[in-house]
Amino acid sequence: MSTTVRSLRHAWSTLQPLAPEEVIGDLEASFVAPLRTVAPWGLGLLGLPRWYGKRFEADHATGSGSQTVRGVNLVRDSSAGLREVLPIQLSVGTSLADGGLALVVSYAADAPRPWRWVRDELRGAADGTIVGMTFVDRPLLRRVGTPFLLTRVAASSRR
Repeated sequence: MSTTVRSLRHAWSTLQPLAPEEVIGDLEASFVAPLRTVAPWGLGLLGLPRWYGKRFEADHATGSGSQTVRGVNLVRDSSAGLREVLPIQLSVGTSLADGGLALVVSYAADAPRPWRWVRDELRGAADGTIVGMTFVDRPLLRRVGTPFLLTRVAASSRR
């Protein structure tokens, strides 16, 4: 898989839409060139210091009998463990990048700024990597997605 901002933006429309149940588990994030240094620093300023990735779990308590998926962001805490922060909602929707289907990760309307305006879109690559594209859903900003990668973490290796 190509690992630059430009190559992932270009490949976005060729990636596969995912069903919500395909992302269940802990997903470790990584950044692509040239964002490897600046993205972690920027996320720290925005309230996600030491961002590790995302956790998605099946939520059977919907009352309708159907399964939904709930999620949270994960950050590394001072004891080298993971802490859940900033809940996220997951739905199937239309990509801002190309109008195709994507899993859309959104934040509550009362989430801290800027998270209430942020949406991540997720699609799958052939090698099993989940490619995320972050958009800020505000005028002039919603047209430019910033890519990141998510890889599944085996339950036995969770930190």
